[in-house]
Parts: sequence; C-alpha cells; structure tokens
Amino acid sequence: MPTPSPGRRNFRPRTAAAAPLRPKPKALVNDDRLKLERDLEEIRKQEAELKKLEQEMKRKVEELPKKLAEQERKQRERIHKLAVLTATDHVGRPRDKRHAPLRQGNGVRRMTLPEQRRARMQFLLLCAVLAVFLILLWKSLP
Repeated sequence: MPTPSPGRRNFRPRTAAAAPLRPKPKALVNDDRLKLERDLEEIRKQEAELKKLEQEMKRKVEELPKKLAEQERKQRERIHKLAVLTATDHVGRPRDKRHAPLRQGNGVRRMTLPEQRRARMQFLLLCAVLAVFLILLWKSLP
C-alpha cells in the first residue's frame, strides 16, 4: 500500500540524500550586489525628494494662518468700505432702474420712471398738436 500523499499527485517525499543547494557563481552575486546598490541609491533619492516635499508642506502649513488672516482682514476692509459708502452717501448704492432716484431735500417728490414716460408722451403729443395748429395758422395768412 502506498504512503498517503499530502494532497498532490505524484508526490515524492524528500529524502535526506536530496541534492545540496548549488552556490551561485560570483558573477551573479556581483550583479545582484550592483542591482541592490542601484535600488538603494534610487531609494535614497526618493527619500530626499520626500523630505524636500515634507519641508515645503510644513512651510505652507505655517504660512496658511498668515494668509487666512490677511484675506480676512482684506474682506473686513472691503465690507467696512462698502458699509461706509452706503450708510453716508448714495454714490455706492446700486441704482433701482425702475424708479428714478429720490432726492432728499426740501420735500419735493420726484416722478418715477413710468410717470416720467407718461409725461414725456403728453409733452410730445401737445407739441404735435401745437405744430399742426401753427401750420394751419400759417396757411391761413394772406
């Protein structure tokens, strides 16, 4: 009866008389050493690049609060300038295009744009009637 196999077909158990490992020739050992040295040199370059990037990121992180504070200060200045302009003058206020600006003064209310349009049309109509009337008068002269 054959001995049980560890799960593979045609398995032969190793014997004590197995062939010993052959030593690598010296040329292969030198090639491996050169390859390892090149790999080590490449790893050192990558490490130097990573250290450089790390220092740059640390510097950026240190500068970030300064930049944020500067941006916040500039925004506060812009908001303050806008608030001063709109609170004291009507120069900075955006104009409402539907209505003419109201002048503050002796209490005279200005007309809105639709009222101005209606008044302009009345004026032009009256001018046309006056022109027709003047033409008729001119023709009636001897």
